[in-house]
Amino acid sequence: MKRIISYMVMLFFVQSVIGQVRDTSSNDSVIMINEVVVTATRTERKLVDVPGQVDLIKSAEIENFPVNNIDDILKSVANVYVNRSWGVYSKNSSVTMRGLESSDRTLVLIDGVPKNKLSGGPVNWHSINPDNVDRIEILKGPGSTLYGNNAMGGVINIITRKPTKNLQASLKAFGGQYNTFGGSVNLMGSEIENQKGFYWTFNGIYRQGDGYIFELPENRDVTDVQTYLKEYGAGTKLGYQLNKSNSIEFLYDYYDEIRGAGRQVFVETGSYNMYITNQAKIRYIRNYKNSKFQALIYYQQEDYSSVKESLNDYNEYKLSEATSDKRDKGTWITWSKEIFNKHFCTFGGEVKFGDVIGDEIYRTSPDIINYNGFMSNYALFFQDEMSFFENKFKVVFGVRNDLIRFISGEQEIIDPSKATGFTESFYESFNSNQWNAISPKLSIQYTLDSQSNIYVSYGTGIKPPKLDDLCKTGKINKGFRIANPNLKPETLSNYEIGYNRVLFDNIFLNTALYYSNGEDFQYLGGTGDSIDTGGSELKPVLYRENVSQVRVLGSEISLKYKINKNIFVAATYSYNNSIILKYNTTDSSTLKDLTGLHIVEVSPHLFYSSINWRNKYFSLHINCNYTDSQWADDENTFLIEDYFLTNLKLSKELFKTFNVYIDVQNIFDVEYIDRKGQVSPGRFMIGGIKYTL
Repeated sequence: MKRIISYMVMLFFVQSVIGQVRDTSSNDSVIMINEVVVTATRTERKLVDVPGQVDLIKSAEIENFPVNNIDDILKSVANVYVNRSWGVYSKNSSVTMRGLESSDRTLVLIDGVPKNKLSGGPVNWHSINPDNVDRIEILKGPGSTLYGNNAMGGVINIITRKPTKNLQASLKAFGGQYNTFGGSVNLMGSEIENQKGFYWTFNGIYRQGDGYIFELPENRDVTDVQTYLKEYGAGTKLGYQLNKSNSIEFLYDYYDEIRGAGRQVFVETGSYNMYITNQAKIRYIRNYKNSKFQALIYYQQEDYSSVKESLNDYNEYKLSEATSDKRDKGTWITWSKEIFNKHFCTFGGEVKFGDVIGDEIYRTSPDIINYNGFMSNYALFFQDEMSFFENKFKVVFGVRNDLIRFISGEQEIIDPSKATGFTESFYESFNSNQWNAISPKLSIQYTLDSQSNIYVSYGTGIKPPKLDDLCKTGKINKGFRIANPNLKPETLSNYEIGYNRVLFDNIFLNTALYYSNGEDFQYLGGTGDSIDTGGSELKPVLYRENVSQVRVLGSEISLKYKINKNIFVAATYSYNNSIILKYNTTDSSTLKDLTGLHIVEVSPHLFYSSINWRNKYFSLHINCNYTDSQWADDENTFLIEDYFLTNLKLSKELFKTFNVYIDVQNIFDVEYIDRKGQVSPGRFMIGGIKYTL
């Protein structure tokens, strides 16, 4: 019934608004295809000139959208799935694309710097301040030809703000349900005159809240408590324009958060997860005649710590602490120039290093686990953008070679007990390994007329193994995992055809059909053994191997209607049939043959629609998104039910400098369950006021 009401509200609202603007002149429309993006080719290109599916989200859209974390707005993009089942209280968010499970198969960049850690692990979306984002560019399909690891489903490039005036400032304060409140500040200024001078930015954010109990009422016990959060961050960007051809920029960001895990026995803070992140980069750009040179150096460090406490089935108390320090550093350079007539070539190279140092200390038993590992990645890439027949026929060819190395992996177990599953103390040094991956891409686009084009493309993607899988043996949620230093990277080949068209100068249609074939996908298989880790049941011993060939058959369609400068309507739909095409089980494996089963956490159908309406009284954004049911386990025995959510943001400008707003997520209070059997926060309301200088 709530879903039907949602549909009716949206349809009634759209009809009412359109009815008011039928006589509106199309001269107010904005031709969005002239927008310039850089992610698709690493060079500035108009959207209409990109042979593929690229979405652009600008700061004005982010401002109007019901956004608590920057990944919220990615739900508006066709074929992007955002899993944030606990809302702002989620430990992290999983963002996947094009029918692929696991967030480390989507590459996320911040101003060209990889947010994905080379050692593996989720992207921390909390650390990105939405008020500091200028635009987001989303490249659909494999992008490893230019960007290397993790770019299998696509690339999301988040570009932060840069000042355009001598002084710009904004202050925001907000508060809402679950005693959630906080604020943000953005200051920036530019002293550039005659294409020379300094510019600077500063941003800060703070948020805290009491949270809610995410366990279903029938599953709760005395140890289930409210989640909570406390986070703050700050960042700066300093730049100097030497002249019209040369510029240099420095960026630094700091972020600190603690999030309760919803369980408390004796420790005052209960179980929790804490992240401290430091990021820095230096970028140099030189434009000379028809060429452009870019060089970037970056460093990222994530310090993670957690406390876990629980009572087992025998009412025995367990307390443990875990820490891991992950560091990434690297550099990339590109040089782009029109070398031959109609050939615009880009040459580039990239070097990056990632490592992890971790330990687990058990306070209610003598167990101590230490582990570490190191990975390096060396790459060269080349791209040629060609135009023929008065630019009606475009060809983009590229290729990249990555050399990935795993070294210095080791693990030490001290004074083990059944709490960790180890039988005796030992030290193990893992064999080094290296892999070579070649990632080609070919795209061909034909411009049918000034309003439409068609393209075909072939692209490839790679994902190296995680360091935890290569060099860490120990307990995980599913059982007891044994390290496998011989894991190989996953690879993906994608074949695609697409059609893009502008109708009546203000309706934008984008469609694509694709077939993706993945090789050497990694799955956890049972060895046939079990182990006692102190619970009521033995845990299976698991081993991650490259055993699967997968297939994704999908399509997407996006429709955007710019009714006039004040009213904008959008709708997207995507379909993915993601299955395990072949599963190479071993004779000793206890996991059944998964051939023909569906990939977990992939919803076959995703639908989104929205309307933005701005008038002299208020600004209103309403969106609806449907997420189809999905399998939660590899054996396809546990199906997560589908759900339909409606969200709203209403804001009003006061005295030209103030803006008050109310943001309502999940208006109809729809309850949905995640793969862990835990419940969403339901309706979540938050309001605030923003001052802009």
